[in-house]
Amino acid sequence: MKQSTAILWAACLGYGMVILDTSVLNVALPSIALETNASGAQQRWMIDAYVLVMTALLLAGGGLIDRFGAKRIFHIGVAIFAVASMACAIVSDANLLIVGRTLQGIGGALLIPATLTVVVTHFTDQAQRGKAIALIATVTASPQAFGPTLGGLLVDTLGWRSIFLLNVPIAVVTLFLGRRIAAGVASTRKLDIPGLLSFALALGALTFGVIDLSENRHLTAASITACVVAVGAGAIFLFIERSVSSPLLPRSVLHAKNLNLVVLAGTFMFILFYGALFAANLYFQKVLQMDALSAGLWLLPAGVPVFALPILVAKLAKRRSAFVPTMIGIVVATIGASAALLSGVFEGPIIVAASLLIIGIGFGIASPPHLNLATGAAPAGAAGVVSALANAGRQAGYLLGVAAVGTAGLGLDGYLQASWVAITGGVLAITALGLSRMRAVLPRRSESPESEPATT
Repeated sequence: MKQSTAILWAACLGYGMVILDTSVLNVALPSIALETNASGAQQRWMIDAYVLVMTALLLAGGGLIDRFGAKRIFHIGVAIFAVASMACAIVSDANLLIVGRTLQGIGGALLIPATLTVVVTHFTDQAQRGKAIALIATVTASPQAFGPTLGGLLVDTLGWRSIFLLNVPIAVVTLFLGRRIAAGVASTRKLDIPGLLSFALALGALTFGVIDLSENRHLTAASITACVVAVGAGAIFLFIERSVSSPLLPRSVLHAKNLNLVVLAGTFMFILFYGALFAANLYFQKVLQMDALSAGLWLLPAGVPVFALPILVAKLAKRRSAFVPTMIGIVVATIGASAALLSGVFEGPIIVAASLLIIGIGFGIASPPHLNLATGAAPAGAAGVVSALANAGRQAGYLLGVAAVGTAGLGLDGYLQASWVAITGGVLAITALGLSRMRAVLPRRSESPESEPATT
């Protein structure tokens, strides 16, 4: 097997394994609760602990990659994820299962930025990189589209422990293929431990607050406290970053032209997609009284295009700017979210499913080139941090979208309110991406001819 092929499949399997465990567990919760006597709160934390820890530590993972090299962190991430999955499969106590999910989150926080860093550093040609990211997007979209169905099949035939044991052979193959990854050059700059810890605390507290708000549908003492901690830790992080000589976010990243706007566009894009997806699921189950399997089938129109389109888009956009397909996709997805408002006139699943199809098409067009756009803007030696930053922004969008929709009502009016959340996310994504383009096209005043000194 060629080196590039081995590296690409190692990246796809590693990334896909992490994404699979964000979607496959929901259908197994009833079986897990029956065997472990897990309470409702414990069941929620089996889901939330994984997302919270992974989100909080993504940027830390990026910093470790730039410090110690992507290959080493990639292998460590795979190993941690495999061991944690094995632990989840053998425990019979709900609290221990939550601990195992936490460890999986740590592995995921290392694996996601390491995967993208490996792709960015190995595939230097723009067209090849676009194809590689498109393939990763296709593979990782499979769990989003078919994860609940796969989870139900495994639980019904082999039991809930099989959804964790499945990760072990995947991890073994990933480690075998990952041997072909080039060692790369590790940075000699010091790791900013105080910055790392303060950022993880800020993002972790914010994530906890968002999760609590989504579950309770109103502000609680816990969510308010979490937000206060997030603001305080964020302020400490900014102070540290300005004070140390080797900050967690290198100054080259902070000053990278348009990078922050591109990352922000990704956050709003994920608010659109996952907000619409979560709202539709509530509509199918709470308004139309569908069972979980029927609701899952009606959600497929959103997932299938995300699985099918990335490679096709990469071929059509070969050697062209990633900006164009990203913008086109977000516009299409926003139109799809707007179409959901018609459900207020024509009740039933057809309008909602059609809206999801359009949103899925738009997201399938926009998501891979957006990652290419973000990682392509990475300054030298900062690919790990930029990959982590882009994914942290996307993960934040997922959490904010679900939380905002979770505060809406459960009836038809609630679904219409939730649809406006998705539409707002789309409009803000278009705005952020458009501003990034304007900044790229319009010369800075310091670069304009008028600012140059006259010659004699």
